[in-house]
Amino acid sequence: MCEAKVYLDRGDEAEKIMEDVVFVRPDPESGAYLLVNILGEQRLVQGSIEQIDFLRHTVHLRPADLE
Repeated sequence: MCEAKVYLDRGDEAEKIMEDVVFVRPDPESGAYLLVNILGEQRLVQGSIEQIDFLRHTVHLRPADLE
């Protein structure tokens, strides 16, 4: 399986915001990322990509307020 967990990193703390993510796309109009999971649920998250770990199937985003 290639699904990922997406976390929002706030300094020393990482909050899991979505599981089983199969699609991540930047939304240039809003500066956010569209996340879609295996069930088709969608979430738009403000921030920037901090790290993608393919081995652990994780994506870490930095919130827009910490940029």
